[in-house]
Amino acid sequence: MFNYILKRFKKIVIRILLLIFFLIVLLMVFLYLNFRLNHQYPNPNEVFTYVENNKSTSYLNEKNKAFLQEKDIWAIRLDKEGKLTESFHKPPEVKNTFDLTDVARFTRFYLADYPVFTYVVGDGLLVFAYPKGSLDKLPSNYYNLKNLIFNLELVLLCLVLFLFFVYLIYRIDINTIFKNILPFQRAIDNLYEEDYEKLDEFGELKDLAVSINRANEKYYQLKAAQGKWIRGVSHDVRTPLANISWELSKEGQDTLDIDKIQDQVLKISRILEGLNLTLSLSNIDKDSFGSESPIKVIRKLIVDKLNDNSDREIVFENLVQNQNLQLKMNPDLFYRMLENILENALIYTKGQIRVSVSDAKGQLRISLSDEGEGLSESLIKKVNQEDLTNITRHGLGIFISKQIAELHDGRFILNNKSPGLEVLFIFDLLDER
Repeated sequence: MFNYILKRFKKIVIRILLLIFFLIVLLMVFLYLNFRLNHQYPNPNEVFTYVENNKSTSYLNEKNKAFLQEKDIWAIRLDKEGKLTESFHKPPEVKNTFDLTDVARFTRFYLADYPVFTYVVGDGLLVFAYPKGSLDKLPSNYYNLKNLIFNLELVLLCLVLFLFFVYLIYRIDINTIFKNILPFQRAIDNLYEEDYEKLDEFGELKDLAVSINRANEKYYQLKAAQGKWIRGVSHDVRTPLANISWELSKEGQDTLDIDKIQDQVLKISRILEGLNLTLSLSNIDKDSFGSESPIKVIRKLIVDKLNDNSDREIVFENLVQNQNLQLKMNPDLFYRMLENILENALIYTKGQIRVSVSDAKGQLRISLSDEGEGLSESLIKKVNQEDLTNITRHGLGIFISKQIAELHDGRFILNNKSPGLEVLFIFDLLDER
């Protein structure tokens, strides 16, 4: 759900950033074009300052003419009578004498369609003319205050509209998020309840819907399995208890089969021990595991079992190249993991039992195989799916071994052979560098 909200939030942020980026690009284009246009022709005041600073006996001397030639500007100088006294590149259509109305007209507007700029020099005028169509002249020396206020209001309105659309997009996305999340909120509230309604598994939140539905299904499967598991445990415990009760109910106490009673008590003890271990494995902290040698644990297990079962053949095949390899493990649990499988093979099968250990590609492989009848496919499926239904009747030790293997970040694989059963453990070795 967090990833979904994060994705939606990213979309909102990206849209806002795109809008801002678009506005910034427009502003930069606007400023760039204005810069290019403004610097295409020199400022008239700068032109006059240059000419004024470099005048000699005349304003339009050779140095100033060269400057005006470079800037593509022609110029004339008029005396107080309006007569031409100096000129540079004056077009033929421009007359040589100007009256007062002419001066007033070209000072405010244009001279023969040329944008001109007039400066007072002594008792005359100095006129600079730019190319036609190069610059526009303002016909007035004022600006409409209402127009200025209107433009400011227009800019403010555009800003408000921009922020409004950003907020609108934000609200639409937020409402979409809550609309999509609400069914999941109700589903989570009703999770594990009898009235739970299965979520539709489609759309952007398909994975979340599948996970919630699967969690609810797994809960009901676990609930059903627990009931069957409890009944199975009751059956396993009830049978040895019935045998003990039958022995104790005999009239002659001297005829009691003490060995049989002890065997039945041992069965009950093993069942209870297995149940306690199964429940406690989920609370074990893997951080407490240390680097240990699995080869030593395996050798000890085989020696112990050969001492207890001298009539059985247990073949140990050590194919490990690095005899000093290490695993992050709990030696007692690791011993118990392998013992459960080896003990089942000793109890329920006849013939040779083979224990093979090898290392390759940074992994340790431990294989335990027997020559028995193997396990039913349904039981293998139950173990792989961690379905505890009736698991005690067929050996709780298999399930415990799987739990311990996974606690050590290993893989547990059951394979029926012809004949027999192979139990394979695969672990990642510690990096020795």
